[in-house]
Amino acid sequence: MQQNDLFLIESDWSGSKLSLNGQEIAKFATLDAAEAEAQQIAGHEVPGALLKFELDFKWTLSGLEIRAATLERASEATLAA
Repeated sequence: MQQNDLFLIESDWSGSKLSLNGQEIAKFATLDAAEAEAQQIAGHEVPGALLKFELDFKWTLSGLEIRAATLERASEATLAA
């Protein structure tokens, strides 16, 4: 069985908000900074993990962009099998 973690970045002209599994982690001045923090968290959980953020939604009138990446991890039960 796998456990997936969902990283979500909501960006607009004021900055970027990083959330993990629906809980806000922090706000950043740039999208790059939010992605770097997400990558650091993912690497801590799964050494060598590489997140790939993809654009899920973009509204040009407000500058809103929503990007998501999923970190898949094997559960303890899967590792024991």
